[in-house]
Amino acid sequence: MVVSPLNRHLLVQLQVGQNAAGKPKLQNHAFQHVDVNATDAAVAQVLQALEPLFADTIYAMGRVDTVQIDPAASTSSSAGSTSASGTSTGTSTGTSTGTSIGTTSSTTALSGTSASSSGSGSATPVV
Repeated sequence: MVVSPLNRHLLVQLQVGQNAAGKPKLQNHAFQHVDVNATDAAVAQVLQALEPLFADTIYAMGRVDTVQIDPAASTSSSAGSTSASGTSTGTSTGTSTGTSIGTTSSTTALSGTSASSSGSGSATPVV
């Protein structure tokens, strides 16, 4: 299977309040057009530089990568395979999804956690 990076963006989730059950209300801020060749250390530095610019509490921050999977090069029945990992500080979550149309998107939480999933459709990794 051949995986080619298409694009990357940074995602910052802010906690803007709580609902009646005490669960956080979140607001997402995406920063588009990040170089797909940027290292995890460079991404972490940018995210840390953005932290003091927000008035609300940061709930999670990380990067979202979109890659193209060449189905002709795949030898199994699996349509997508993704993995995510990162390092930084704070409370963050990681998610991965795979689709059967030749592209997949992976959100990497920069919290020192690692997640991976594979298969067609969507999957939630063990974090």
